[in-house]
Amino acid sequence: MTQFAVRHLDHAEVTRRAGELVDLYRAAYAEPPYNEGAEHVAAYAQRLADESSAAGFTLVAAELGEDLIGYAYGIPFAADGWWTDADHEPAEVHGRPAFAVMEFIVRHDHRGRSVGTALMTALLAGRPEPYATLCANPAALARQIYHRWGWRAVAMVHPPQMPPMDVLLLELGEHMSSSAAANAAGGYKGNLG
Repeated sequence: MTQFAVRHLDHAEVTRRAGELVDLYRAAYAEPPYNEGAEHVAAYAQRLADESSAAGFTLVAAELGEDLIGYAYGIPFAADGWWTDADHEPAEVHGRPAFAVMEFIVRHDHRGRSVGTALMTALLAGRPEPYATLCANPAALARQIYHRWGWRAVAMVHPPQMPPMDVLLLELGEHMSSSAAANAAGGYKGNLG
């Protein structure tokens, strides 16, 4: 059995490994239903640079040896923050902070092997915000996975030059079991294959 590890990357390491992160994004988002091209990847590279400089930015990476096989990152939304292009802000989160999951990617050949679960667990473990939120393409397989994990649709977002996406919400106290938090806090190690 081969083990993968999940660990937090600091800002310097994110900057140093930006090319790997963008390459994994390129591969994941070239697939349907996204079908993103070079212009989307270039915009993502700039967005990654901007978001990784934001206060509270957190990125966790899944690695198999020295190979990056997935990552997830997010930034906190202040109590007065919400998705810019959303059709509305749900009353339950109005005036409350949330942690926004901005990207969640697992390399195609490692999907279905608990890598995504380990990444999301590590990313959300110990968050002080009462809620996590993310946007998901309704046609993507990941949307079904989020539903199984307890995320629920609360709004729609209409980003420019992209299809509408579901805005999902998760109450963090309900998501994190004590064993999941312990795994995330200590650096998750999981088996592949």
